[in-house]
Amino acid sequence: MSLCGLTLLASGCPDPEARFNEFLEASEDHRLDAGEGEGDGDGDGDTGVEGIPDMNGTYLFAVETNLGPDLPMQFSTTISNMVIAEDGSGATADFSFQPLSLDQGETLTPRECVGEPLNYEGVEFDADGNYEIDMGLVKVTGAANPITGSDIEATLVTTGRIVHSNALCGDVAGMVTVPLEAPLEPGSFFGALRIDDDGCDPATLPTTFPYRCEMVPPADSPDLPDVTGNFLFAVETNLGPDLPMQFATTVTFTASADGLGGVADFSFQPLSLDQGEILTPREFVGDPLVFDDIPIAADGSFEVDMGLVKVTGAANPITGSDIEATLLISGEVLDMDTMCGDVAGMVTVPLEAPLEPGSFFAASRLADDGSDPSTLPTDFPYKCSQI
Repeated sequence: MSLCGLTLLASGCPDPEARFNEFLEASEDHRLDAGEGEGDGDGDGDTGVEGIPDMNGTYLFAVETNLGPDLPMQFSTTISNMVIAEDGSGATADFSFQPLSLDQGETLTPRECVGEPLNYEGVEFDADGNYEIDMGLVKVTGAANPITGSDIEATLVTTGRIVHSNALCGDVAGMVTVPLEAPLEPGSFFGALRIDDDGCDPATLPTTFPYRCEMVPPADSPDLPDVTGNFLFAVETNLGPDLPMQFATTVTFTASADGLGGVADFSFQPLSLDQGEILTPREFVGDPLVFDDIPIAADGSFEVDMGLVKVTGAANPITGSDIEATLLISGEVLDMDTMCGDVAGMVTVPLEAPLEPGSFFAASRLADDGSDPSTLPTDFPYKCSQI
């Protein structure tokens, strides 16, 4: 499968190396920043595991590179023939990495087994569960490359550790040589989470999964979604049913040390809306509303007590008037791409009116920062019942 076959059937295929060069130039700051504070990073080699667990099984192995932050390549990875030394001094195992197909810019589709597996025998673990695989020169089909869709050739070294009996994680180093030369460090990581089958059935693969060490859930909490990213956050009030106010909302999530919940920073950027409209013009307007360190519980529930907020009338599709209101948002993270919940409080300007019952919100993940009206979805939820 080529990049042409994926996205440009009608218009022909551009030079992949030129497009890749453009991507590298545009993402340079992001890629360099990604190297700060990511991965294990402590350098002590301690997995926190008492004894080496039996890791035989299949894992969803996701690799995030500095060339495509938050667009991890994915492999159905089998660990087999693991032999643990009787004295606990180490272990050996065989690894087989089966690439999974990904459309350009996607993390969940189609995820079918594609191309030949990459096999490595006799990988050695130390007593703490640390290991290294010098993969040498590897070749991966472009059908498994969600960044550009081009075939990849690279020299790779993965340095990993056992987190617990269901997960591994670590760092990726090396050099991409095709479609051009680019180093993979700093800022390239992986996470691996145990799955129940051979990983070739897209319907059974997890939709939330780690691709950095800090995203790995604890052993008793396999589904902790990372909601870091940009969302279209739509609020329907009882004052204007089916005329939701809209915000391009940036969320930065940090999991707690035990993985049971975490905190998130929210920044709500109002989008302009003509009176009676929900799709036009939707441009950034006014100042963002920023709320830091919002606790998110292990079950995904959260509250944002926004206090007194002021929103320009340019973002009010109901009357077009400036708004002042005290707001309390009570929500739940449904998965890494969606949140929803209720809105309570009191509008005080341009008149006094309570917001409950009958005020709701829903948030759906965006592909960009929401500043381009042409890329915003035209069909989106604004209450839980629509998700």
